[in-house]
Amino acid sequence: MTEQWLGVLAIAAMSLTGWSQSQPQDRFAITADQVARAVSAGGIEVAGGQVSLLANVVATEPKPLLDVLSVETLGDKWSGGHSGTHFWIKLACHTPGECLPFYAIVSLPRESDGRAPDKSDAPLTALKSNVAITMRAGAHATLVMDDDLAHIQIAVISLENGITGHRIRVASPDHKQVYVAEVINASLLRKSF
Repeated sequence: MTEQWLGVLAIAAMSLTGWSQSQPQDRFAITADQVARAVSAGGIEVAGGQVSLLANVVATEPKPLLDVLSVETLGDKWSGGHSGTHFWIKLACHTPGECLPFYAIVSLPRESDGRAPDKSDAPLTALKSNVAITMRAGAHATLVMDDDLAHIQIAVISLENGITGHRIRVASPDHKQVYVAEVINASLLRKSF
């Protein structure tokens, strides 16, 4: 009788292993070259070798369109084997849900004549000017939460800048509740619950 139960348990274990392994979802790696193209579209010519991805980033589409969300100067905080000016850039897929937002470091080389790089923020300004921010931090807006059974509207204050289609943090006017919601326009956000 024990042998019979061991056989049944072995077959059950093998079938559960096969059952839990569903069809793998296709994930496509986002490369430094794709990030370089997104930054170059913002007005600064960058090659893939000047981009450092801090983690492996994947998307549900093979070649997603990337948006530059924010740009900050790193100055001397990071070298990573590159000399020159370094920028901390936050990117996300243009279509929500294709990838999670991620960061990359872009290194702009020193000038070829050996002088120190220009300390002006011309590259930073060029990239920031192309970011179409829909909702600014501190803006008052309405958060709409929908469900099959309920429709709730709440007055909120934006805690960060956001562009249409991306998710940002917002808070109730007394800052006791914080929500993550999708930007619809300059005064409206949407969240499901």
